[in-house]
Amino acid sequence: MQINQNDIIESLQQTLKNKRQTHLAFQHIELATLQTIKKKLDVYIEQREKEEEEKNVALIEAKKVIDAMMEKTGLSRSDVVALLSQSAPKKTPKRLRSELKATETSEVNTSSATQKHYVYGDNHLSWNGQGDVPEGLQALIKEGFELSDFEVTHSL
Repeated sequence: MQINQNDIIESLQQTLKNKRQTHLAFQHIELATLQTIKKKLDVYIEQREKEEEEKNVALIEAKKVIDAMMEKTGLSRSDVVALLSQSAPKKTPKRLRSELKATETSEVNTSSATQKHYVYGDNHLSWNGQGDVPEGLQALIKEGFELSDFEVTHSL
């Protein structure tokens, strides 16, 4: 079974959106491991911020060049947009078409292969979402929790 990085990232994002799920996911991980993860994320965040800044600088420079060329040639922004759209390839290359088709197929397969279940209580009781809601979970919902607070999504 091949692990899809996008599925892992999506699952992690879903877990981190919910305080209870985050607690359940990380409660047994040693502090040193969590600190290592944090350090690696901090390094990656710094790298991404630098890349974003470089991209913004490049976009500003490109805009200056385009503005200078427009002034020199007398072209308007709509003229430049029209020229750029004419130069765009009419056909998607075969390799990209096959990659897009594979992505569409995998998205259909993963969406139908997602199963939700709910984990609740101190003993990490679970419910598969089928049938009546268990009493313990009902009690927590009556206390003000949302059902989504206990939702855990797994891809099959």
